[in-house]
Amino acid sequence: MKQISPENEEVLHLFIITAATIGAVITTVFSLTHGIFEIFPFLYILPIILSVYFFPKRAVLFSLGVSLTYIGMIYLYDFTNPEHIAIATAWFAIFITIGVVSSSYATRLIDEQMRIRSILVNSQDGIFCFDLTTLQVLGANAKFAQWLRYDRSELVGKDLSKTWTGSSERDQFIADIRNGPQNLETEGVFQSRDGGQHRFIVSAVLVSRNRVLCSAIDMTGSKVADEEIKKTLEELEVQVRARTEHLEKINAQLQAEILERRRVTKTILTPEPGSKKDLEEEE
Repeated sequence: MKQISPENEEVLHLFIITAATIGAVITTVFSLTHGIFEIFPFLYILPIILSVYFFPKRAVLFSLGVSLTYIGMIYLYDFTNPEHIAIATAWFAIFITIGVVSSSYATRLIDEQMRIRSILVNSQDGIFCFDLTTLQVLGANAKFAQWLRYDRSELVGKDLSKTWTGSSERDQFIADIRNGPQNLETEGVFQSRDGGQHRFIVSAVLVSRNRVLCSAIDMTGSKVADEEIKKTLEELEVQVRARTEHLEKINAQLQAEILERRRVTKTILTPEPGSKKDLEEEE
């Protein structure tokens, strides 16, 4: 289904508000001309609420315009009845109050949403959101897309398994979320667009209905560094072991040479049987 462009969407919103306003005005004219005074004021609440929903920052001015239209029509068609004038004035105040209060609340809510969105988009951690039912990626921040060599728009609608290739960790993570997303964290292998492998620490930070919001920390560099350190230590251990064996061989050779020299020295210093010295001793 083709999505409506922002321009056409705004026109549609204006059309809906205008139709609701015209309907309220026509009903007011009909009611005042036929002696009906109880129902039609409630019809002005609908366009005010719609304006707050579609255009919260301009809803106060719209509420003022609608309220003036309402009370103006009361003065035009029923100005001789003081009771109706008093009731219309009360409704005028109610319409203005509804517009101001709801517009203020909606504006603050939108500002808070924009602040949170800005934090997530500019976060140095990767952020991505996916649907728990279809496992499709619903959105991602710039950091996460940069790590995986994608544009953010290219990740939207992509199956989670196409990027999170570590099936065992992914399946277990999703199963844990469905059982209760509390302090969930796991390591997962993700594949970038160019085929590179990245190892992320993934945490589920928010679950709303079927939408799961996750943060990801790239541990690929740390893993490589750990592997390099481990490899270096193993090489050092091999070198130390070889050096130790070499020293042990040298030590054994030295001991053998020492024993051989002692034997030769002893042989030289010990007189042979039947020598001149032995004969003299015998005499």
